[in-house]
Amino acid sequence: MKRVTSVLLAGLILGSHALPVIAELPFRPKPQLIIILDDIGNNQTLGQRAVNLPAPVTLAFLPFTPFAARLAERANQQGHGIMLHAPMANESGAKLGPGALTPDMDRIQLQQTLSDSLQAIPHVQGINNHMGSLLTQQPDAMTWVMEVLAEQDLYFVDSLTSPLSVAAENASEAGIPTVSRDVFLDNKRSEESLNKQFNHALSVAKRRGYAVLIGHPYPETLTYLEQRLPTVESEGVELQGVDHYFLRQQWRTPASELPLVSRYQLLLEAQ
Repeated sequence: MKRVTSVLLAGLILGSHALPVIAELPFRPKPQLIIILDDIGNNQTLGQRAVNLPAPVTLAFLPFTPFAARLAERANQQGHGIMLHAPMANESGAKLGPGALTPDMDRIQLQQTLSDSLQAIPHVQGINNHMGSLLTQQPDAMTWVMEVLAEQDLYFVDSLTSPLSVAAENASEAGIPTVSRDVFLDNKRSEESLNKQFNHALSVAKRRGYAVLIGHPYPETLTYLEQRLPTVESEGVELQGVDHYFLRQQWRTPASELPLVSRYQLLLEAQ
């Protein structure tokens, strides 16, 4: 960043001691890569591999699954971020499992279901949507979700399973810290595809300053991340949890010199 925040202290005296002059130093924060792994909680072995990843990640836990609470405790001890992976109604009608948020719920039902799910995940810091291509299009439902998050001081990540999602917009209007997914890592699980998607996320981060990459605890994904994550910082990108990303944004002056790039442009770059 060419623009920096600095203070020049010259000729200022405290008692008999003159403070030294502090020179203006350039400050260029590294681009940040936010990695989220969804669907944690049903498989203990794969979930533990996710917890053991050698870099800060954010793990999104399905509520009321057999190993969610235990793995969330371990993930917190390892310094990883903890999210609720909130099941939300989808356009295909796929089954959602316990804790599902659906369009037939009224405000009281939806908010109580969400609150119960949050209570089931220890150390929860925020939520993202599991599926949700239908519900995230519904402004009333998303308003009710954000009311719960505001009350509990939690953040929201839009997994962006529908291009018509209003979730992030509703979160912003409610004053909820929010970001949206940029890249899905493992829609295809070949090493070639995983590498392509990961590199695309790095490219987005370097252009815009950050990128949100979402994957799943598939064996192929975990093997890839176990090998790739230790090398990321040498590529000029900082791995960051969602909670720490929001914390840092509170103290950062916007970089006006960074080009404004639409999500559509970023998608085109991956072609």
